[in-house]
Amino acid sequence: MPPYPDVPGALQRLKAAGFHLFTLTDNTATISGRQLTHGGLIDLFDHRFSVDDTAKRHKPAPEAYAEVTRALGASSAEMCMVACHTWDTIGAQAVGWEAGLIKRVNNDVLDTAAQPQYVGKDLNAIAVQIIARNGRG
Repeated sequence: MPPYPDVPGALQRLKAAGFHLFTLTDNTATISGRQLTHGGLIDLFDHRFSVDDTAKRHKPAPEAYAEVTRALGASSAEMCMVACHTWDTIGAQAVGWEAGLIKRVNNDVLDTAAQPQYVGKDLNAIAVQIIARNGRG
């Protein structure tokens, strides 16, 4: 599947603002690599984490996020998960990360869970919010 049209430009905008980008996927590294290569996005990411080679647990298990934080030598407060799956944002926030939810079709914020710091209709909207909140605009 190709990426949504907003994704390449938004990732480039975040990268240009000085953010380090990574993926965390429940897919294998091989599948994830093929998807990112096919979508022309692989070079935009500094690191890629997957269930088979790094995280060793499926999201939203806290261990998946903790392994990424450890591998990057970062603190939870420095991390932000942007996803179009609510369970990803809930899992990330449970371990102290910030979160951004992209409201793709049939997806929305849950009233019964932690509210993501960033919410938008596409990745461009989320990128603008992240850049502005972190004073990099």
